[in-house]
Amino acid sequence: MSATVIVTGAAGGMGIPTAKRFAAQGRPLLLCDVSAEKLEAFAAELRADGAQVATLAGDISAPSFPQDLIAALGDAPLHALVHTAGLSPTMADPLRILEVNYFATERLVAALLPRFEEGGCAVLISSMSGYLLTDPAMVAAVRDMVAGKGHADVERFAVNPGMGYTLSKRAVIALVGREAAAYGARGLRICSIAPGFIDTPMSRAEQQESEQMRQMIGMTPAGRLGHGDEIASVAEFLCSPGASYVSGCDIPVDGGILGRLGF
Repeated sequence: MSATVIVTGAAGGMGIPTAKRFAAQGRPLLLCDVSAEKLEAFAAELRADGAQVATLAGDISAPSFPQDLIAALGDAPLHALVHTAGLSPTMADPLRILEVNYFATERLVAALLPRFEEGGCAVLISSMSGYLLTDPAMVAAVRDMVAGKGHADVERFAVNPGMGYTLSKRAVIALVGREAAAYGARGLRICSIAPGFIDTPMSRAEQQESEQMRQMIGMTPAGRLGHGDEIASVAEFLCSPGASYVSGCDIPVDGGILGRLGF
């Protein structure tokens, strides 16, 4: 039996192309999204094309979500997790962003670890913004939080939604480094992808609110926005045998903007 791929945020701008790529491989899919209506509409589209699709609608930050996901997976072996779900700065307050983007992700990664088949991979979505966190005190606060030393300092630095987002994504990058050993001990891998400016509904909403973001898009060496499938293609590669020695790291997919900024 072919092992299942879980995609969170599956009805979003990165989740849709990701699910389509794994469906094209013939993989059974377990798709998750906070919007039940959008999720079921997308699942019906995939099923019409012959894909095997199960769904779980819900809030990934709910305490019961990891166990609900495991129950939905049943006895099926797990090949990959591509975790695209998250909140951007215009969507919530900073502490809510930290809860969804980091703490819920941490719980999900831990809960699914025993369910992967050997050779499996978890791919998380960080952000290029995580690299823009340069204040030593903030960097140390994130490092301590990911090391289990408390999150009071991170919360103190999360003075607005934008900073909450940046801190949360820096923490995701640190999380894959922390979890690489546990995943490796089971013959598994864990990585993250740091998207740059991707043309998704979430990104378009952010552009309307941020002049700085619009200016940085204009500086991107690629000369354009990225597309959701350009993230999905990297996720597909990371979950393939071709990436069998890639783990514990973050991969920017940003059109060159971080390099131009000196990172």
